Amino acid sequence: PIEKAAASPRMITVRAATSDNAALWRTLRRDGIERYPSAFIVSLAEHDAIPETTDARRLAASGRFLAFDGDTPIGLAGLNQNPIPRAAHRSEIGPFYVAPEAQGSGTAAAFMEALTDHAKTIGVWQLEPVANEDNSRAIAFHKGFGFHQAGRMPNAILGADGLEHDLTMIKELPHTLGP
Repeated sequence: PIEKAAASPRMITVRAATSDNAALWRTLRRDGIERYPSAFIVSLAEHDAIPETTDARRLAASGRFLAFDGDTPIGLAGLNQNPIPRAAHRSEIGPFYVAPEAQGSGTAAAFMEALTDHAKTIGVWQLEPVANEDNSRAIAFHKGFGFHQAGRMPNAILGADGLEHDLTMIKELPHTLGP
């Protein structure tokens, strides 16, 4: 299993999530949606309507990671590879959440490293996170890791306070094209 330690005086680890982590995944995702509703595509009601078995299946498919400070869960991150063979080199990053008490601990950077390493192992070389255009912290984070803005989707989400607009960020990993 993948396990990465973040550069921090705390004992932050990032591990690949499994189907056995479905309840924990749901708790962290729900916490993130409650605290930062515009950072998630699903609302709290939509989250609560997703059966735990659905999350367990997604976790079993790989590409999902959990972060811990010692034994305390502090975040989650996912990589969603495009299922179409001609677009399988592309993967969306999301969800991505670090609890407020762990922000600034190096957890987000450790997640990005784990996601990038996993992407390389499954043949993905284009990473595509999406961020609400008002989420300046997420945008700055991605730019700091070499992502650039590739597009803007107006009216992407009908949020609680009105229409929300999303920015698509892109980063190409080193790769070679086949014959």
